[in-house]
Amino acid sequence: MSYLEILSVAQAWASAAEAEHHAPSITQILFPLGNFLIYAYIIKRFALPLVRDFLRSRRERILTSIETAAESKKQAVAAVSSYQAKLAGIQREVDGIQAELQAEGETEKGKLIAEAETLAAKIKDDAVFLADQEVKIARQKIRYDMAVQAESTARELLGRHLSSGDQDRLAEDFIQSIGRTR
Repeated sequence: MSYLEILSVAQAWASAAEAEHHAPSITQILFPLGNFLIYAYIIKRFALPLVRDFLRSRRERILTSIETAAESKKQAVAAVSSYQAKLAGIQREVDGIQAELQAEGETEKGKLIAEAETLAAKIKDDAVFLADQEVKIARQKIRYDMAVQAESTARELLGRHLSSGDQDRLAEDFIQSIGRTR
């Protein structure tokens, strides 16, 4: 019997009971009761264990899934804490590197300044040396020019004022002075 038939029979009984208002016969009560008990037994014997097993397995899957999710959450929280600790460590490391680089920069700055000062002093010493050399060269040139001019002036004066007797006397004095030095 299908559910529709059962429903239509139940409706027919209800309408018949209302119309006649007489007590139902024993067969009208026992057959439906028997059918109900058979259906209840079949449901209890076959369907109920399947439903119970399904619900138990579903409960176990849900509990397993909750436990897995809780474990995953613990792992995620641990990973987040680990990454936060690493980030804090990275910030300290970045600060340390910046301080180290700044100290190295100051050291290099001092070295460069010292090298620049040394180079400037060397350049200044070289410039003074070159200037002294230029002065010496200029003095020698002036002396040479003065000697050449003095010689030409002396020749001119000697040529004008020196007579042949004076020349002979100078030659003799020169020869005698050479003889004395030997």
